[in-house]
Amino acid sequence: MQVCFDLMIPKACFGDSFPLQEELSSFGGESYKQDPPRYMWKEEVKFKCQVIPDHILTYIPSEINVTEWNYLSLEGNELESWEKSINKQTPEESQLPLKQMLNELLPLLNEWVVIFELNCDQIDNVYKMNSSMLLDKVNTVLNWNNEPEGFIAWYKS
Repeated sequence: MQVCFDLMIPKACFGDSFPLQEELSSFGGESYKQDPPRYMWKEEVKFKCQVIPDHILTYIPSEINVTEWNYLSLEGNELESWEKSINKQTPEESQLPLKQMLNELLPLLNEWVVIFELNCDQIDNVYKMNSSMLLDKVNTVLNWNNEPEGFIAWYKS
Protein backbone atom coordinates (compact mmCIF):
# COMPACT_ATOMS: atom_id res chain seq x y z
CA MET A 1 0.00 0.00 0.00
CA GLN A 2 1.46 3.37 -1.01
CA VAL A 3 0.84 6.06 1.60
CA CYS A 4 2.05 9.60 2.04
CA PHE A 5 2.32 10.25 5.76
CA ASP A 6 2.54 13.88 6.76
CA LEU A 7 2.48 15.76 10.02
CA MET A 8 1.46 19.37 10.62
CA ILE A 9 2.71 21.15 13.74
CA PRO A 10 2.68 24.84 14.76
CA LYS A 11 6.06 26.45 14.07
CA ALA A 12 6.04 27.93 17.59
CA CYS A 13 6.51 24.43 19.04
CA PHE A 14 9.97 23.96 17.55
CA GLY A 15 12.95 24.72 19.79
CA ASP A 16 15.84 23.22 21.71
CA SER A 17 13.75 21.01 24.00
CA PHE A 18 11.29 19.89 21.29
CA PRO A 19 11.69 16.19 20.31
CA LEU A 20 11.89 17.01 16.58
CA GLN A 21 15.17 18.72 15.80
CA GLU A 22 16.31 20.33 12.57
CA GLU A 23 18.80 18.20 10.68
CA LEU A 24 21.88 20.19 9.67
CA SER A 25 24.41 19.49 6.95
CA SER A 26 28.12 19.70 7.69
CA PHE A 27 30.72 21.03 5.31
CA GLY A 28 34.27 21.99 6.20
CA GLY A 29 33.62 21.71 9.90
CA GLU A 30 30.63 24.07 9.71
CA SER A 31 26.95 23.15 10.14
CA TYR A 32 24.33 24.56 7.78
CA LYS A 33 20.55 24.49 7.58
CA GLN A 34 19.12 22.56 4.65
CA ASP A 35 16.73 23.97 2.09
CA PRO A 36 14.06 22.73 2.37
CA PRO A 37 14.53 22.14 6.10
CA ARG A 38 14.55 18.59 7.36
CA TYR A 39 13.64 17.47 10.87
CA MET A 40 14.43 14.27 12.70
CA TRP A 41 13.46 12.40 15.84
CA LYS A 42 16.39 10.60 17.51
CA GLU A 43 18.03 10.30 14.08
CA GLU A 44 15.52 7.50 13.31
CA VAL A 45 12.49 9.26 11.86
CA LYS A 46 13.06 11.98 9.28
CA PHE A 47 10.74 14.53 7.73
CA LYS A 48 11.13 17.09 4.97
CA CYS A 49 9.42 20.45 5.46
CA GLN A 50 7.21 21.42 2.53
CA VAL A 51 4.57 23.93 1.54
CA ILE A 52 1.10 22.78 2.61
CA PRO A 53 -0.56 21.37 -0.54
CA ASP A 54 -3.71 23.23 -1.58
CA HIS A 55 -5.80 20.07 -1.69
CA ILE A 56 -4.92 19.33 1.96
CA LEU A 57 -6.03 22.81 3.04
CA THR A 58 -9.56 22.02 1.86
CA TYR A 59 -9.79 19.26 4.50
CA ILE A 60 -8.45 21.24 7.48
CA PRO A 61 -11.27 22.11 9.90
CA SER A 62 -11.99 25.79 10.50
CA GLU A 63 -11.14 25.30 14.20
CA ILE A 64 -7.46 25.10 13.26
CA ASN A 65 -5.50 28.00 11.77
CA VAL A 66 -2.47 26.46 10.03
CA THR A 67 -0.95 29.64 8.59
CA GLU A 68 2.09 29.42 10.89
CA TRP A 69 2.54 25.66 10.82
CA ASN A 70 5.21 23.33 9.43
CA TYR A 71 4.07 20.67 6.98
CA LEU A 72 6.39 17.70 7.42
CA SER A 73 6.48 14.78 4.98
CA LEU A 74 7.85 11.48 6.19
CA GLU A 75 11.01 10.28 4.48
CA GLY A 76 12.16 6.69 4.73
CA ASN A 77 10.37 3.39 5.27
CA GLU A 78 9.18 3.70 8.90
CA LEU A 79 5.52 3.44 7.90
CA GLU A 80 6.26 0.32 5.84
CA SER A 81 8.00 -1.24 8.86
CA TRP A 82 4.91 -0.50 10.97
CA GLU A 83 2.70 -2.10 8.31
CA LYS A 84 4.88 -5.22 8.18
CA SER A 85 4.82 -5.49 11.96
CA ILE A 86 1.02 -5.38 12.05
CA ASN A 87 0.78 -8.02 9.35
CA LYS A 88 3.33 -10.26 11.11
CA GLN A 89 6.09 -10.03 8.58
CA THR A 90 8.43 -8.67 11.24
CA PRO A 91 8.16 -9.59 14.91
CA GLU A 92 9.52 -6.54 16.75
CA GLU A 93 6.90 -3.90 17.53
CA SER A 94 9.45 -2.34 19.90
CA GLN A 95 11.41 -1.32 16.81
CA LEU A 96 8.75 0.94 15.30
CA PRO A 97 10.32 4.38 15.58
CA LEU A 98 7.47 6.24 13.83
CA LYS A 99 4.93 4.83 16.28
CA GLN A 100 7.23 5.61 19.20
CA MET A 101 7.75 9.16 17.94
CA LEU A 102 4.01 9.83 17.58
CA ASN A 103 3.39 8.34 21.02
CA GLU A 104 5.99 10.67 22.54
CA LEU A 105 5.48 13.81 20.46
CA LEU A 106 1.73 14.27 19.99
CA PRO A 107 0.77 14.37 23.70
CA LEU A 108 3.17 17.34 24.07
CA LEU A 109 1.19 19.41 21.56
CA ASN A 110 -1.98 21.45 22.06
CA GLU A 111 -2.87 20.96 18.41
CA TRP A 112 -1.70 18.86 15.49
CA VAL A 113 -2.77 17.36 12.17
CA VAL A 114 -1.72 13.99 10.72
CA ILE A 115 -2.32 13.18 7.06
CA PHE A 116 -2.51 9.52 6.02
CA GLU A 117 -3.02 9.82 2.28
CA LEU A 118 -3.54 6.64 0.27
CA ASN A 119 -1.72 6.69 -3.06
CA CYS A 120 -0.65 10.20 -2.05
CA ASP A 121 -3.97 11.57 -3.35
CA GLN A 122 -6.84 9.89 -1.46
CA ILE A 123 -8.49 11.33 1.65
CA ASP A 124 -11.68 9.48 2.58
CA ASN A 125 -12.43 10.96 6.01
CA VAL A 126 -11.46 13.65 8.49
CA TYR A 127 -11.46 12.75 12.18
CA LYS A 128 -10.98 14.68 15.40
CA MET A 129 -9.07 12.35 17.73
CA ASN A 130 -6.46 12.23 20.43
CA SER A 131 -3.04 10.64 20.00
CA SER A 132 -4.01 7.18 21.29
CA MET A 133 -7.02 7.11 18.96
CA LEU A 134 -4.69 8.07 16.09
CA LEU A 135 -2.30 5.20 16.85
CA ASP A 136 -5.25 2.78 16.90
CA LYS A 137 -6.51 4.20 13.59
CA VAL A 138 -3.11 3.80 11.90
CA ASN A 139 -2.91 0.22 13.21
CA THR A 140 -6.35 -0.47 11.74
CA VAL A 141 -5.72 0.98 8.28
CA LEU A 142 -2.30 -0.67 7.97
CA ASN A 143 -3.86 -4.07 8.65
CA TRP A 144 -4.33 -5.86 5.31
CA ASN A 145 -7.55 -7.46 6.57
CA ASN A 146 -9.24 -4.05 6.72
CA GLU A 147 -10.43 -1.74 3.96
CA PRO A 148 -7.75 0.81 3.01
CA GLU A 149 -8.62 4.36 4.01
CA GLY A 150 -6.97 7.72 3.55
CA PHE A 151 -7.67 10.14 6.36
CA ILE A 152 -6.75 13.32 8.13
CA ALA A 153 -6.69 13.25 11.92
CA TRP A 154 -6.60 16.45 13.93
CA TYR A 155 -6.52 17.51 17.53
CA LYS A 156 -6.95 20.77 19.38
CA SER A 157 -7.14 20.95 23.17
